[in-house]
Amino acid sequence: MRIYLADLGHNLLTRSSDIYPLGIANLATWAKAHHVGGELDIRLYREPEDLKAALDDTAPDILALANYAWNNRLARQFAGYAKKKNRQTLTVFGGPNWPLTLPEQESFLHEMCEFDVAVEGPTYEGERAFLEVVRRLHEVSGRYAGVFDGPIKGCAFLDPKTRQFVKGPEIGRIENLDEIPSPYLAGLLDPYFATGYFPMMQIARGCPFSCTFCNSGVAQNSKIFAHSIENVKADLDYVAKRVKPEITLCLADDNFGMYQRDEEIADYLAHLQDKFGWPKYIRTTTGKNNKERIIRVMRKVHGAMPMTAAVQSMNPAVLKNIKRDNIKLETYAAIQDELKSQGMQSYGELILSLPGETKASFMKSVKDLLDAGAQRISAHQLMLLHGAELSNPDSRERFGLETRWRLVARNIGNYTGEPVSEVEEMVVATPTFTYADYLDTRVFHLLLTIYYYESNFEEAFAWARLAGVSPFEAMTKLHALVAEAPPELRRVIDEFVRESEEELFHSADDCLAWAQAHYDGLVSGEVGDNLLSKYSMIGRFYVLGPALEFLERGLR
Repeated sequence: MRIYLADLGHNLLTRSSDIYPLGIANLATWAKAHHVGGELDIRLYREPEDLKAALDDTAPDILALANYAWNNRLARQFAGYAKKKNRQTLTVFGGPNWPLTLPEQESFLHEMCEFDVAVEGPTYEGERAFLEVVRRLHEVSGRYAGVFDGPIKGCAFLDPKTRQFVKGPEIGRIENLDEIPSPYLAGLLDPYFATGYFPMMQIARGCPFSCTFCNSGVAQNSKIFAHSIENVKADLDYVAKRVKPEITLCLADDNFGMYQRDEEIADYLAHLQDKFGWPKYIRTTTGKNNKERIIRVMRKVHGAMPMTAAVQSMNPAVLKNIKRDNIKLETYAAIQDELKSQGMQSYGELILSLPGETKASFMKSVKDLLDAGAQRISAHQLMLLHGAELSNPDSRERFGLETRWRLVARNIGNYTGEPVSEVEEMVVATPTFTYADYLDTRVFHLLLTIYYYESNFEEAFAWARLAGVSPFEAMTKLHALVAEAPPELRRVIDEFVRESEEELFHSADDCLAWAQAHYDGLVSGEVGDNLLSKYSMIGRFYVLGPALEFLERGLR
């Protein structure tokens, strides 16, 4: 049986994902280890061009594609391309991009018409469910139509004859992750050591928190299951001997540093740093509590792992609405002190337009983070994700979420002869956070990024502190004086607001139609950039003189 597994990413203007395709590699080793009957010829694909060449050469029995926000349309395009080559190729998608309610699941399958089968997520891992698809095709002797003779565990599909929604029985999670043979030790990820992509590992799966905006927060995912320390060390050894020292290590854990085993792993990472000079930087999501252990882990890896405090909001009503168990402010402040002692920057993350948030409470959250020592604050926009509770119809109605669609910046390409772009659904207003509030806080975040991001003008803010003016006071003063900014800077801000409004559409179809009509401009960069990055750079470098003149007013 020939199986193509693909975790595609856009690569025309930017890499929409910069990590090794660990997820599909796990599918491959699991299927090979647990399939009974017949040889499996499994091939992995990361680049769209490589998958197109493979499909042009030989049609697989199964094409399975990872599907998420940054590659949804790309995955659909390649599933459709495979069907044009051979209608008998079974097309499968999997990953966390899967609704939680039955009506939405059925509707989503109708929308994803290029695919035959959905491996359900994020309620459990895909290895077991995908193996059920492989076994079903084997049981029916490779006969495409036979796959749909009955429900498949952990999967869903639309019956090809009746178009009725068929959902298989639930399938349990993998409690001992060592049952998944290591893709690294199997050599499946060797080709990626020379690509510049970052090696990805996952020590543990699951998250004890239930944040409604995140598709890791579903109840079935609350228990933590892990690899053994021995297996993690073996993978780290394998990578350390082959990877360039400057390449980042990525850990897919939701709360690294919060558990006892993480300290032992941190000790081993320090050993590898001494022996190989790797890793110099570790990218992960750090734990939300257990301050002492997180600090110990950070110390052990010699400053290679920053701690990002993704507090999202400091408003108790909002935290209750999103079922968020937040890091305590005093814990956050202590960690900022630790970061500074290691010569590292401190980060804080908030999300705009969360249910129950007001403009005043959002600004207070910014103040709290700045007062606690944050040197960089990201105010992310609230994206509604399939697989996250906040995206459910009842949550949308309960909290009065008003949404718009926009392009995922620079996630475009033309790989099969037809341009393809990615879109995302953003919350731009709620009953307590108006659209005007949304735009105004975006302007504040732009000013914060121009002036305070990564200590751009640290000396000026240090001088202001001596005069009794806090960074938050200075930034709010600048925000209030925007209408009086020097003309050159004012034009930058006005253009940022104009493009921020123009990038929003009332439907995904309208957004995609606009992208199709403006594809050449998207390729050239004339339109479609990340607006915050674009205009903060313009403010910082192209109109530096007027920007400094304006900053002086805010610091007086």
